[in-house]
Amino acid sequence: MISIPAITSVWMAVTCGPLVGLLAAIWSALALFSWFLLSPQTFRQWVTVRLRVQWRTWGIYRGRWATVCTLCGLTAGLDGHVMVPILRSVTIGVTSDVLEVRILTGQSLADWQSRGDALAEALSAQRVTIRSTRPGSIRITAHHGDPLTTPIQLPRPARGTTPDLSRLWVGLTEAGERWRLPLLGQHILVAGATGSGKGSVLWSIIAAVGPAVRAGCARLVVVDPKGGMEFGRGQVLFTSLAHDNGEQTLAALRAVVAVMQKRAQRLRGKTRLHTPSVSAPLIVLIIDEIASLTAYLGDRRTRAEVEQLLGLLLSQGRAVGISVVAAVQDPSKDVLPIRQLFSIRVGLRMSEATQTAMVLGAAAREAGALCDGISTGTPGVGYVCTDGNAEPLRVRAFHVTDSAIDDLVARFAPTRAHPRTAETEGRQS
Repeated sequence: MISIPAITSVWMAVTCGPLVGLLAAIWSALALFSWFLLSPQTFRQWVTVRLRVQWRTWGIYRGRWATVCTLCGLTAGLDGHVMVPILRSVTIGVTSDVLEVRILTGQSLADWQSRGDALAEALSAQRVTIRSTRPGSIRITAHHGDPLTTPIQLPRPARGTTPDLSRLWVGLTEAGERWRLPLLGQHILVAGATGSGKGSVLWSIIAAVGPAVRAGCARLVVVDPKGGMEFGRGQVLFTSLAHDNGEQTLAALRAVVAVMQKRAQRLRGKTRLHTPSVSAPLIVLIIDEIASLTAYLGDRRTRAEVEQLLGLLLSQGRAVGISVVAAVQDPSKDVLPIRQLFSIRVGLRMSEATQTAMVLGAAAREAGALCDGISTGTPGVGYVCTDGNAEPLRVRAFHVTDSAIDDLVARFAPTRAHPRTAETEGRQS
């Protein structure tokens, strides 16, 4: 929009004289200033944003592309000519910009990822993520802002509706979109250091499942080995709450395994994935600090039985409507030998770079999942990887306060009107 009055002023100066051109420029400036005062929103949409897009597109990316590639060691020489990767397109966003690049013959995704830090500095970005889109092409996302720095308050789930258990809304992505987490037919592992926000992820899942609990098509079975401190406040929402790492926990696991085996017999040859209903609800087994059951349990016999029961649930439970959601602080194989049985893994802030590979896979850190670089002041921020998709997604779970938990209990506690079956009979405390 500014180019039109600028060109007009120059044309007036050439055709009518410098004084007329100056007056035209002053009039244009006053018109733009008046527009800004009268309608700042439309001024921003038509002027400010477009100026910013043009400046970032040409001033940071296209105008410096050959120089950036040369200084970062991403060009090549052939027959006396310097070959530069082709910058196909630039898309400017609010907090990140996307560059589509055609790389040179002989280059690989790993070559570009290894120069990620240098590219971030050269492109004036906080960090970059580099991913392959098709053979010979990559997508560079330059992050110059972070929408996940401030806590995200839990929205009040709608009462009287049944959520899509394959797309639970549990937070936001770094693109500002809803973080949708599939629960039906999946097992989820949440790993992170103390204070990294594991509770935020677990409570966000519970909140999203709340309407289904109220409707009777989901049941929550919770194991809180820390004495019930984390989940005791929401006990009314749960079919059972085991708050030790002994008999209560064993009883809960045995009960869920029994349901799994009964369902498997009933559904054999009829369907490949159970559909939750009031008579046969989705059972969500939530375990806080699973390592206290698999590694830190003193009694060997109890530990062996717990590991056997968990192995059965993780290997056979998904198809019959049983999902395991577990949190762990130390994801090493010695502590959690069953970690590879979780189809979705969430890596929050971790102490060591090697722990990222333990949870998300060897290639995740190279693809931008820097769990060891997450700030201590952003609990709930992490990266998500799903089996079959090596690209990590950066997200932040909702911040769930005590008052929000009280509201969930008041609005979504299971009603006694729903029939109780042999699968869901019994409540522990």
